[in-house]
Parts: sequence; structure tokens; C-alpha cells
Amino acid sequence: MNILVFGAAGSGKSTHAKYITDKLGIPYIYTGDLFRELEKEDSERGEKIRQLMGQGVIIPNGISIPAFNEYLGKFDISKGVVLDGYPRNLDQAQSLPIPIDLITHITLPEDVAIARLKQRGRCDDTPGAIKKRLDLFKEQTKPIYEFYKNRGVEIVEIDNSPPVEVVRGSIDDILKDEGRDKVNT
Repeated sequence: MNILVFGAAGSGKSTHAKYITDKLGIPYIYTGDLFRELEKEDSERGEKIRQLMGQGVIIPNGISIPAFNEYLGKFDISKGVVLDGYPRNLDQAQSLPIPIDLITHITLPEDVAIARLKQRGRCDDTPGAIKKRLDLFKEQTKPIYEFYKNRGVEIVEIDNSPPVEVVRGSIDDILKDEGRDKVNT
């Protein structure tokens, strides 16, 4: 089963994507890690990624699509995968080489997400970059909903405002309801 964990920056999607990965025993692919690795390259691509990440913008499809497809090939995804941070726009969704079976959209009020991002202290979490990422999510990533919805992919929203144990209980219920829970809870 291939699951896309969807949510704006600071929503907590990575925390819950990792939980789903552990629960189902399938690979976790986080493109933030991929691009932070690629920005260290001593190359034109590395320099371009460094600049773009510093500005808080989405890496262009001409870089991200081939980089993601190459990265995906490093994992055994025969039993499924949890994707975090990709696809981020319609072109990436349309070029994704694997089908998506379930989308979990992690939601959180924007002011809470901003406060969380400021606390984590990453160099690319400047106020301007945070605002830009949140705006880009609204503008470019949300249309992915319609793309997958029109293909019959189940989309489940999960409110990340309650304590983590409550949110994990909701995730467990979703996985059980779909017959996807391979671990007894």
C-alpha cells in the first residue's frame, strides 16, 4: 500500500508519517532529507537546491522529479511506501511512477504550525521562508487533492491539534477500518 502523508509545513506530517511507517513496516521516503542531502553536493544542482531551500520555495520539477525517481529506486517498495513531502504539485503527482492508495492529510491551525516551525530552529525556517512555504502549499499542493480524488483515492483528514496519543489512535482506527493494520494494537 502506497500512502501519501499530506500537510502544510509544521503540521506534524513527518511525525505521523514515521508512525505509519513503523506500524506497517514499509519504507518512509521524506524528500526533505533527499534535498538536504543533495544541497551538500558540490555541483550546480547542489548550489541551486541550496538557494531555493534558503528561499523556502519548492524545488522545480526539472530537478525534483528525476531526483525523486532516482531516490525511490533505492528502496524496496514492493509492500508499499509512505511518502512525505512528495508530490508537492500536479506535475509531480502526474509523473509519480507508483499509484497512491491512501492520502492522510494532517491538519493544524496555521498559527500553531508557524510557532512549531520557529521552535525547531532549522536554518531554512526564517519567518519569510515559513510564510512562503505555507503559501506555496495552499497554491500548488492542494490541487493534488482533486487529482487523486478524481482517481478514487481515499483522502482522510487527521486533526493534529489533540495530544499525539489521540492522533495516533485516529491513525490506528483509519488503518484498521481499511484492513491495513498488520500490527495488533
